[in-house]
Amino acid sequence: MTVSGRNLIGASLLALVASSASAFAQSADGSVVETNEIIVTASKRETRLQDTPIAITALTGETLQAMGASGMDDFFRSVPGLVVQEGETAGGRGRISVRGIRSQGEATLALYYGETPVIGSNGTSSDPGGRTGDLALFDVRQIEVLRGPQGTLYGSSSMGGTIRILFNEPSTRGFAASARAEGSFTDGGGFNHSLQAMLNVPLGETLALRAVASRTETEGYIDQVTLGQKNSNDSDQTSIRAALKWTPKSEFSYTLTALRQKSGLDDAAFYNTTLGRFDMNAPTMLSYDEGFTLVSGEGRLDLGFAELVSATAWQRTTTDRTVDGTSTVLASIAAPATSCRIHFGLSAPASCTPTQTAEYVAYAQTRTPALFYAEMDNRVFTQELRLTSPSTGRFLWTVGGYFETREDRVDSYVVLADPATGRLVKPIDVTSYRYIDTDTTQYALFGEGTFEITSGLKLTGGLRYYSYEKRIAGEVVMPGGPSYQGPSPYTQTTTKEQGTIGKVSLSYEASDDLLFYATASQGFRPGGTNNTPNIPTELIPYESDSLWNYEVGVKTSWFDKRLDINIAGYRIDWDNIQVSTRTADNVFIFITNAGAARVYGAELEVAARPVDGLSLSGSLNYTDAYLTADQVNSSSLPSASIGRDGDKIPYTPKWSGSAAAEYQWPISDAVSGLVRVDYSYTGKYPNTFRPTLSTYREIGDYHLVSARAGVRMDNWNLSLFARNLFNVHAATFTDGVNRDVVVRPRTIGLNLGIEF
Repeated sequence: MTVSGRNLIGASLLALVASSASAFAQSADGSVVETNEIIVTASKRETRLQDTPIAITALTGETLQAMGASGMDDFFRSVPGLVVQEGETAGGRGRISVRGIRSQGEATLALYYGETPVIGSNGTSSDPGGRTGDLALFDVRQIEVLRGPQGTLYGSSSMGGTIRILFNEPSTRGFAASARAEGSFTDGGGFNHSLQAMLNVPLGETLALRAVASRTETEGYIDQVTLGQKNSNDSDQTSIRAALKWTPKSEFSYTLTALRQKSGLDDAAFYNTTLGRFDMNAPTMLSYDEGFTLVSGEGRLDLGFAELVSATAWQRTTTDRTVDGTSTVLASIAAPATSCRIHFGLSAPASCTPTQTAEYVAYAQTRTPALFYAEMDNRVFTQELRLTSPSTGRFLWTVGGYFETREDRVDSYVVLADPATGRLVKPIDVTSYRYIDTDTTQYALFGEGTFEITSGLKLTGGLRYYSYEKRIAGEVVMPGGPSYQGPSPYTQTTTKEQGTIGKVSLSYEASDDLLFYATASQGFRPGGTNNTPNIPTELIPYESDSLWNYEVGVKTSWFDKRLDINIAGYRIDWDNIQVSTRTADNVFIFITNAGAARVYGAELEVAARPVDGLSLSGSLNYTDAYLTADQVNSSSLPSASIGRDGDKIPYTPKWSGSAAAEYQWPISDAVSGLVRVDYSYTGKYPNTFRPTLSTYREIGDYHLVSARAGVRMDNWNLSLFARNLFNVHAATFTDGVNRDVVVRPRTIGLNLGIEF
């Protein structure tokens, strides 16, 4: 990051605080200013945001609507240290991380829809953390982003933190409905449109139904020049959600929720930097289609001495994905020795005769263009039971248990693509085929308690016992020389592990406006086992990795709680990291444990409400994340791409920040106006570990501005918006050679909403 960029963020925050203080002074006439204090449930009980000794960002439904947020891509840059590595899919999908805790394997940042942890598909590379979905964000009550390990209350895969998306619940108070329609144009692309609707219907005094539906179609902006396809990376999303809440008496409620979402991407968001902006010359189209189904039941019973909560959920994710395989097949033609042996079923040191080699090459030339095609099916059942004490008294506690079963299936093919369209031929024309089945069972017992030692001074301790077992099985059903996929018989392996993690925190509330806290907390994520041809036996299983987070923070409120300034600093020590590497023949990807890392960081958040209608906010984030040991274990083969001691963790900007200003005012008795501007800065970051690697590249160092202006009259509102107002052309992902994914170009549109 440049010094000027860093100074720009700092100067913006100082200006925000100074202008807020000036406005506070001007409004010191005793007039009432709405403070809009936020209530969060991060600690499994309701607390005021400023009274919660956790580094947490809360985005209310009103804020999300004012931002025009419809997915992860619209809000993640406003949260300190939160990163979405979007990859070829772009649009908010991909690997999510916070505070630099990112690597392949299970997710390092837990994602919850209400009380349900959402878990991605394993795929062939045992990397569910790289396939985080993106839920449509209409009729959402609040998003809470908890930074730092949350293992004692939220379990595995929350080693970096937790994101909670909380829906609006059905209400018996009365009929309500809303709808929103949006149309926009993307520079270099086409017309995008979406329609969203909500209906809340009381079904008596104790029963209510809330239904939400949305449909979004987004035009692409990448042109496939070889295939003659313009705007090839268009996408669509359809989402339906319904919740039924039954409250037969004040002490008991049960909410049944069903959600179904389908997303489709016609082609990758990569473009070839050597061809010019947004042009691509790939021989294939890389589609990505995903279906997500969730059925959950949440029961709450007030027992007097505690609240009993039961959260039961079943979810299923199906994914069809294609990746270009043409270069692999062409490589097998250029150097056919190994592929020819596979094709004819020969074992080294035997080699093909010249006649066999010619025959193989002739065959392989008929297998292009090629696609790696995966059909993934992931089914998960989760159950959590917990007791939470009332929020009064010197000792507050939560205890519970968690159970999870997961079934994963991936069918992995190399198939023929149509040279005219670049899409896979249907019915599929198979060159090679393998499958992998993964079954996971885990359970945990957890507890956390807070004791008030003396007035304002509180000690919190937490502990979680976990146990998991993973079984993985598979085989190469159809070997194929063009894909270097040799024979591999059915194999099945099992790994299991158990252990404990802990947390201790001391907080001191010096006054109602000043809170200090210090925390030492542990995080972990499960290990597993590989079903990968041609790897040594000792590399088949891999263990869980874990970390310790040491953190201090202060939360302050000023001017009658109209200005909040929160600061946190931390150090993280991460050991036995799960890393992704390749087999010696460079064909298959697998997970192993190697290396260690350290992260130093600091976060600043400012929120100001100086006068009625005006809201200001800003954040500044510093993250220095680097390896403290080589990512090589005793059984793995070092390569030029393996991270070494001192290398920076990829896709983790050292500096980032954001700022927002929103003003609402009455234009007349019946009409009000709204203006909002959102700004974010993302500093430089590497795309891979080794600076000496030919594909190493630093990207980032870009500023984004979005703006929205509108009016509200009675029950309807209309707004004009611009995302990426200055049409910044900045890479967010790169292969380090000539393929980049960039921030979506400037998009300008209108949004019309109505409420009943």
